[in-house]
Amino acid sequence: MMETTKRTNRVRWIALLALLTIVPGDVVSAKGRPQARIAIPKGKHVLVDGKLGPGEWADARRIAASDSVTLYLKRDATYLYIAVEPTGGAFSVDLYFDRGGSARLLDLHASAKLGEREGWFGNWPEWVWWNNHGWAANVVRVASFEPREFLPDDAKEYQIEVGRLGARRVWLSADVQAGEQTRSVPSAGNERYGRRWIELRL
Repeated sequence: MMETTKRTNRVRWIALLALLTIVPGDVVSAKGRPQARIAIPKGKHVLVDGKLGPGEWADARRIAASDSVTLYLKRDATYLYIAVEPTGGAFSVDLYFDRGGSARLLDLHASAKLGEREGWFGNWPEWVWWNNHGWAANVVRVASFEPREFLPDDAKEYQIEVGRLGARRVWLSADVQAGEQTRSVPSAGNERYGRRWIELRL
């Protein structure tokens, strides 16, 4: 009887250790796996030009946010760097940050213009363009003015002052417009406000 109890306790401890090992995992898959917390690694400064240069994001956390969008995240002492790389390029990206508590959501938009706003889904204020403060991102390039055509970016790269987020624990979601279609990512993760989020630890 005592031997059976010891064996049962040993099995429970092994199962608990296995769970503790799995929880901090850092890959978000498009297959509906439970969302894990993402610890942002320290990395080198990047050139925010919409081109993922060779080795430029090698020190970043790479996340398969959906079957067509990959995210790269890293930081240094001052900035959080995020690259959004959709298959086939992108025209615009909205990064949403949920900073917890009573803080309003922060929306950082990059397309042919940059802009930021704070609010809630279904209740956003009107855009005030070029009001970006403490962050930058690449904007799309004009191919021609008549007719008006833009070249899709290979990626959207953001450089954001960590202090702008106001917290070391935030949740990230994004809308990515590629062609006529807008996708929300990640496709798996914690559900808040009717969409999925990645929990970031800065």
